[in-house]
Amino acid sequence: MSFLGLNLIGSAIDAFQQAANTTSNNIANVNTPGASRQVVNLTEASPIVGSPGYSTWTGPGTQGDGVLVSSITRIHQDSYDGLFRGASSAQSYFNVEQQQLSAIQSSFGEPTNGVNQAFTDLQTAISQLASNPTGTSERQGVITASQAFVTALNRVGGAIQNAQATVIQQATTIVNQANSLIDKIAGLNAQIRASNAVGDNPNTYQDQRDQYVDQLSQLLSTQTSVQSNGSTLVTVGGRALVNDTQAYHLAAPVVGTDASGNPTLVIGFQGDPNPSNPTPVQLGSGQLGGYTDVYNTKLTPYARKLDAFANATATEIDRITTAGYDANGGPGIALLQPAVATQAIGANNIQVGITDPAQLPAALASTAAGALTVGMNAANTVVDTAANLQLNTTLAHPAAVGGPGTGSLTVTVDGVAQTFNYNFGAGGNATTVDAFVTNFNAAQLGVTASFDSVSQKIVFARDPSNTGAAHRALQGANPTTPAFTITDSNAPAGGTDGTPSTSILEMLGASAISGVQQNSANAFGTGDNGAANALLKLFAKSVGVPGLQTTSPTAIAAPGSVTVAPPAGNPAAFAQIDVGQALTLDAGTANQENVVVTAVNRTTGAITFTAAQTHAANFAIASAATTTLGAYYGGLIGQLGLDVQTATTGNTAQTTLAANIDTVRQGIDGINLDEETQNLIKYQNSYAAAAKTMSVLSQLLTTAIGLIP
Repeated sequence: MSFLGLNLIGSAIDAFQQAANTTSNNIANVNTPGASRQVVNLTEASPIVGSPGYSTWTGPGTQGDGVLVSSITRIHQDSYDGLFRGASSAQSYFNVEQQQLSAIQSSFGEPTNGVNQAFTDLQTAISQLASNPTGTSERQGVITASQAFVTALNRVGGAIQNAQATVIQQATTIVNQANSLIDKIAGLNAQIRASNAVGDNPNTYQDQRDQYVDQLSQLLSTQTSVQSNGSTLVTVGGRALVNDTQAYHLAAPVVGTDASGNPTLVIGFQGDPNPSNPTPVQLGSGQLGGYTDVYNTKLTPYARKLDAFANATATEIDRITTAGYDANGGPGIALLQPAVATQAIGANNIQVGITDPAQLPAALASTAAGALTVGMNAANTVVDTAANLQLNTTLAHPAAVGGPGTGSLTVTVDGVAQTFNYNFGAGGNATTVDAFVTNFNAAQLGVTASFDSVSQKIVFARDPSNTGAAHRALQGANPTTPAFTITDSNAPAGGTDGTPSTSILEMLGASAISGVQQNSANAFGTGDNGAANALLKLFAKSVGVPGLQTTSPTAIAAPGSVTVAPPAGNPAAFAQIDVGQALTLDAGTANQENVVVTAVNRTTGAITFTAAQTHAANFAIASAATTTLGAYYGGLIGQLGLDVQTATTGNTAQTTLAANIDTVRQGIDGINLDEETQNLIKYQNSYAAAAKTMSVLSQLLTTAIGLIP
């Protein structure tokens, strides 16, 4: 039996040696990322049955034959892997968004060194010009402030473009990292499958594979499934990245288009039949998901909104400057112009078009500057503007009683002739001077009326800030002009003072302007600040963003959702329109209505909205005046701030969640140095005891053998 004892103790020495080695391996990998704790499973060896040559009551029966290492188990909970990878993927997503959005927020330079400050400085410069319209320094101040405003727009617009380029570059790097991990996972699948096939325990390979999957999940949302042969199927959005030993590589990011033709950063698979615009991989979260989301839903909309702001600002300012006169009486020109004339004005396509202070339009045509209007009062009396025009003895030409009492003024400006129908009879819209002024101005014809109590004269002035949607719809593509003409349908009576009149212009002392264009030759004063004041009003006025004014050849036959095409010859008319924008249709007509854009097709140029009215072909379309320019830009900055806050909060929350899950996971899978040290001591002691027993048995055998003669 001594030889049996040697064999039995030998198995113990071998088992404890393997247990000690496994424990030592655990200790060695206590800081190795992804390493799981491994445990040696010890099993009693099959017992030795007593020899049938002996009586069962005197024989030894069955007795143990030592210990065996049945397996080495990897302690690992796959369920926690999925939880950790989901949280880690989300954390990586928000981290990318926080970094990219914080950088672009810094580039905006708000609130003290950005577009908003430059916009405010421009307003201040225009206010100073309004106080001294003939001052050269004030004029130069507006030009300088305009240049600073344009520079700020260019800088921020360029920063967005640079950020987009950076996102593409960094996403390309991440794609390369992902493809490398995909290859490694596929290679480890092969090694694991081979180990399983020969009955080995591929614990280390599984640790490495799971670590690579953890790393891959930081780049994109992965789903895993362990197959019967031990390999892991790795998918993203339902498509395989690794299937057994087969690896499927992602393609480098490209800027393609979505179904509506919008530019979109796309990551597809290599081998896609349309590499320039592949089928997008549903990335979910992860760094790649963060980069594509930042590009498509953050940077691109920011750029479009900034372009829309620049476009609307230029459109509204230029509408005023081209309606005015410069210091020399020359027609005003656009203050803000496109750098590339064939392209629409945007943040990166805008420049100051005036460099000579004398060319800056500050004045508007006004009858107050000419000699064609006369005092409307009689015998040096003071006109009672609240008194009825009929038989008003304070007027040189009071309205006739019993006459028609009605007529019309045709106001022509910007190539548009509009009619103001007046009625100075009882209950009419022109019963008094005050009533006429109020109702005439309310028509928003591009010309305003006022009463000068000093000269007792009516004043008609060009006023681009009092141009209604109907006027703009009729104007269409006609250029804005500084001159205007007012024609009265009723000819002046031409009688002496006190002669009753049916001509409203004659009653107002302005019969001489009827049919005569008011321009720099007869209605211009160098000290007039009308254009400067109109520009000041612009900053507090609701406008349409972007500055759209066009038509559509598509008739709307019935209420409902409709897709309309841009006008012939101008396929890019709706290029700056975005989903959610409010538009005004058929302004100034019975069918006028506001609609909200529900879809934009960048490929065809068409837009979709739901109309409540019918509209004949070539109906007018304009951006609805829903916000001030400052409020629109403030909305962009507010959205950027909200996006940064959301990314920051998400990053913090998901980082904490991932860390907590990993702590729990490591509590199960991880290696505890104290526990492993205790195990090592236990196995070393067991090994030493077995070795001592082996030594004693060896000595006994040696002694016993030595006693044999």
